[in-house]
Amino acid sequence: MLRTRVPGISRWVARSLSVRHQSSDTVRIGCYSGFWGDSCTFAAKQLTSKGDIDFLVGDYLAEVTMSLLSRIKMKFPHLGFCPDFFMHLGPVGPNIMKSAAKGKKIRVVVNAGGLNPDGCAKRLNELLKDLGMDLNVASVSGDNLMGTGFQGPKDIKYNTMNCYLGAEPIARALDQGADIVVTGRCVDSALVLGPLIHKFGWSMDDFDKLAQGSLAGHLVECGAQCTGGNFTDWHKVPDFSNIGFPIVEVGADSTFTVTKPPKTGGLVNFGTVTEQMLYEIGDPRCYALPDVICDFTDVQVSEVGDNEVEVKGARGIAPSPHYKVSATTVDGYKATTMAPMIGPRAAVKGQLNASSTIERCRKRFLESGMGDFGRVNIECLGSESNYGKDPQTSDVKEVVVWTSVEHKKKEALQEWAKEIAGAGTGGAPGFTTLVGGLPKPAPIIRYVPFMHPKSDVKITINGEEFEGTAGISADTPVFDVPDQVQPAPQPEGSHSYRLEELAYTRSGDKGDTANLGVICRDPSLYSVIDERISAEEVRKYFSYLGPELKVTKYTLPGSSSFNFLMENALGGGGIASIRSDPQGKAIGQIFTDFLVEGVKDKSEYGL
Repeated sequence: MLRTRVPGISRWVARSLSVRHQSSDTVRIGCYSGFWGDSCTFAAKQLTSKGDIDFLVGDYLAEVTMSLLSRIKMKFPHLGFCPDFFMHLGPVGPNIMKSAAKGKKIRVVVNAGGLNPDGCAKRLNELLKDLGMDLNVASVSGDNLMGTGFQGPKDIKYNTMNCYLGAEPIARALDQGADIVVTGRCVDSALVLGPLIHKFGWSMDDFDKLAQGSLAGHLVECGAQCTGGNFTDWHKVPDFSNIGFPIVEVGADSTFTVTKPPKTGGLVNFGTVTEQMLYEIGDPRCYALPDVICDFTDVQVSEVGDNEVEVKGARGIAPSPHYKVSATTVDGYKATTMAPMIGPRAAVKGQLNASSTIERCRKRFLESGMGDFGRVNIECLGSESNYGKDPQTSDVKEVVVWTSVEHKKKEALQEWAKEIAGAGTGGAPGFTTLVGGLPKPAPIIRYVPFMHPKSDVKITINGEEFEGTAGISADTPVFDVPDQVQPAPQPEGSHSYRLEELAYTRSGDKGDTANLGVICRDPSLYSVIDERISAEEVRKYFSYLGPELKVTKYTLPGSSSFNFLMENALGGGGIASIRSDPQGKAIGQIFTDFLVEGVKDKSEYGL
């Protein structure tokens, strides 16, 4: 891979980091939250009481979250942060103070500040005072471009515009003595990389260490998703009710292990960790972050103990001079209903009832001048609709009919909602109820990413301007797209297996793009699967997702794995999608049924 060093910068960085603690010790960082709504109180208590951690980190933000917080902040300007954070911190306060009394104060780093980090820090200080906890709080702001005069790159009315900040401001806040750091929008992995930069005094041009630290953050940023959550071998994961949340133990040389607290459920092994490594990474040669561009292609993941996995081999180069911006815009409305249908030919009846209601409303809308629906999606869940199966061929006797519609006008969807229940007496038999009552229209929030110069972003720590090393950058390297044309595989045996018997899978989203990771269960299967699963095979398998589906295959030989980037796969993705799987979470599970043919007996591959 292309390597880049920025001449003459190391001495400047070394001087700027003179307050940082240089140490050869390890540091333990536990993550208790992967999103706003995660099992945070349970997890935070577990990590602070059983994890022997130095830092507790929590991720709260997603593109959807920023839009929801924006709507709250418009009504209540003093809010705009994640209020759950205070409920999570309060119960673990005694554990934090106990650790401090023992000479090992647990420090906290979260992005719960959302659109108002300073307001979040102010409220937190009030809470700490009420709890009698003497802790220093720092807020990192500057990611929010709304109200700065910047209009955005397109003629669009933006709902939110937030830069993904990096780890350096977090490290500086810790340098200055913060016990709790609250940020707004930053890359999730920065919540871990910041404490590592602070702890070990890593230079901001030591890109290999920054890449390893970023990978450590990436692995734990989704909480229990690397300790058995969403794992292909879910049936081998013990005690989901007490699942252990992840801990990374990192050394000064950036090598690290992933583990979990003792006497907890969950599982940490090669499969759980590598699945998470591939989660939503795009091109593994060029995982672009504000502090470093990472190359994960040669990362090695090794089981070194019971529920302990070592990870090494990430490489890095200088980052781009631009921040990625996550922007959102409101574009019409959508509404969704779910209704059970029971009896013979349930899927056929469910499809008929839903489509009849749509057609009745469509005629009325056109007559009244309101216009047609923008999009309509009907799925008969239980008839393998997410596998592309035609409900007309289904013989299942019970389904849940998912109907989701889009329209530019809110009142059109309100009218459609009133018509749905009529199928109970004026449609095919077997319709039992509307789950949750009549649906309510909600805004469609579309994700609009773009790049913005770092030099135009003013970052502050507790209101004081922060001048970091944004000058450490280089033009982002352009990598050729790997050749996607593969010859037909030559048979090496007479056996055929479902992919799940030979590999793990994991999928996730970035906007309208899905990532599908495939990880060989044994390194001896790498060439076998490489030859048999091409980008074209994946495109054909998921062709029902739409004619604009584009698939690119990337290889990660260090971990015997592959990442398939599936563009235009999610019907807009996230809150803009009207599908039952708007974030592509089920794509990996669906692909476990892919048939791998012409191979040897699996025992010959070490299985």
